[in-house]
Amino acid sequence: MKGMLVVCAMGMEAKAMPAGYRVVQCGPGFRAARAAVERAIDEEAPRMVISAGTCGALDPGLVVGEVRMVTRIDSPLGEFFPKPLRAMGAVLRSQDRVAVTAVEKRVLFESGCGIVDMEAAAVAAVCVERGVAFGSLKVVSDSALEDLPIDFNLYRDEAGQFKTARIAFAGIMKISDLMRLRRQSLHAVQQLGAAIETSLADIT
Repeated sequence: MKGMLVVCAMGMEAKAMPAGYRVVQCGPGFRAARAAVERAIDEEAPRMVISAGTCGALDPGLVVGEVRMVTRIDSPLGEFFPKPLRAMGAVLRSQDRVAVTAVEKRVLFESGCGIVDMEAAAVAAVCVERGVAFGSLKVVSDSALEDLPIDFNLYRDEAGQFKTARIAFAGIMKISDLMRLRRQSLHAVQQLGAAIETSLADIT
């Protein structure tokens, strides 16, 4: 869509986006998201930026594959209010760490948030600074009641990128759980890709 820039953290998210959209893959976390969006705005001057990708559920009623429009972002960078899209809404907790355990997710849910991610707040902050419209569409890839197989936060480098080789080694004993999480993520991004055009239909 002309003038629209879609920002995704991971490759599987970016590949799921429909043809015709300009997609930027930023990598995980605040630092990577900020750098990628600043560069893309400088180079392309989009009229709107959409943060799209997977999220963890904090609300126990959400299931894997459910798509949500972000209505408000609560984060260490501040509070942001994305433009409305055509989808059911949820409040997003955006933080520069993976929400790993069901206990951590429950605490965040009790603070008033329904889903959690690692990039949207940084994308929103740059858009506010640059005066660019911003929206966010997320899809659930892990439920509120499940612990992730390993603590991914232990395997990030100084730039915030995941160390895939170390994750693979750490997950040797939990390979079936990691494969299940991957299947959930693939299902989730397929649902996101199918929903994005409808969700952005009202944007002119």
